[in-house]
Amino acid sequence: MPMSKLSEDIKAGFKAVGGEWKKAKKNASNREDRVHHFRISSMRSYAPRFTLKDAAFMFMEQAYNKASSNGKFYANARQVMYAARPLIIGVMGVNVWNDKTAIYFQTLLKDYIEGKNPSMKVVWDARGHLREPHTKHEIGLGGAEVMKYRRDQTGSVNEAETVSFDTQIRTIGPTNRYGAVLFIEKEGFDEQLEDAGIAEKWDIAIMSSKGIPNKATCDVGAMVGVPVLALHDFDLAGFKIVRTLRRGTRLASGINNLIDIGLRLEDVKGLDPEPVTYNQREDPKNYLRLCGATPEECDFLAYKRVEINMLSTEELIKFLERKFIEHGVKKVIPDEETLQMAYRRAVFCQEMEEKANEIQIEHEDLEVPDDLEQKISDSLAENPSQSWDEAVWDLADEENMP
Repeated sequence: MPMSKLSEDIKAGFKAVGGEWKKAKKNASNREDRVHHFRISSMRSYAPRFTLKDAAFMFMEQAYNKASSNGKFYANARQVMYAARPLIIGVMGVNVWNDKTAIYFQTLLKDYIEGKNPSMKVVWDARGHLREPHTKHEIGLGGAEVMKYRRDQTGSVNEAETVSFDTQIRTIGPTNRYGAVLFIEKEGFDEQLEDAGIAEKWDIAIMSSKGIPNKATCDVGAMVGVPVLALHDFDLAGFKIVRTLRRGTRLASGINNLIDIGLRLEDVKGLDPEPVTYNQREDPKNYLRLCGATPEECDFLAYKRVEINMLSTEELIKFLERKFIEHGVKKVIPDEETLQMAYRRAVFCQEMEEKANEIQIEHEDLEVPDDLEQKISDSLAENPSQSWDEAVWDLADEENMP
């Protein structure tokens, strides 16, 4: 029997049996046996479509664990996205992924955190800044910065505040403080690096920017006079960023002691690259060669690219520390004369702390003016730019002068 005839016979058989079942269910005298026509219609429909959201939610925890080493480190949203991408493509096909998918994933990640796992240590790039009056304390408007700001908030006053001196000597610039600069071509890694203590452990300053470096970025890199280690994506834009740092801009000179630490071809082995297309007529290999890419790198980058975010945070930390060792980054220890001065300062400050605390104990019973609030109000009316605690300080200085 031809296959088409067999198929028609099977359909006819199901239709005949189904018709009788439908009639019986609709007209059943027993309410429990009766099936509403809406239910019958729904049984004809296809199974629910498996969506990108379904796939993302299926693999979100697994992708987050990979990017954060099971919550050991912070992970930024793009690291989680790159960890999830091959898993999603595996069940939905390569055609599901494009630039819009990558953007939509950020929304799905927020939905997942909000509804499933609010404790995830995921951060997004800061999209602005908040600066307090008087204290000038500033935070970036990114996830981790806001969480830390909420955790650290305080407005209490300790009237017997212990007087103490900074254990660290105040410095500005690299002298006696840092011996190298880590430049990252994008923002969004501050929390991960801070959590791992990279800057303090290696005495290295960290600088980042978005897009092609501007005059200020080149000026700072050239001014500090210490090696600048550049970390960048393995793509054409990454090579262009390194070239700009090295050559400078129209109004700024380049960084003479710039070191390209990758990503390069040998650094991305084992990582899952993503396809890339170029909206230009000229062969991108020409510019890549101009930027110092090898022939093998040119062939790779003609069709593919690899972002720093494809590394988990733990992989990134290990990569950076390996590069630091390779290029001689180490802790800063000043010369003998500076160390002797620092030692004498430490002894002096510690003795001053002890004497200051003795004075505080003597002032525990100090009388406070009865009309203190009115005096502070009058002072602020006269000098609106002053803060209330500055006004208190000035009043105490005025009324307790010897």
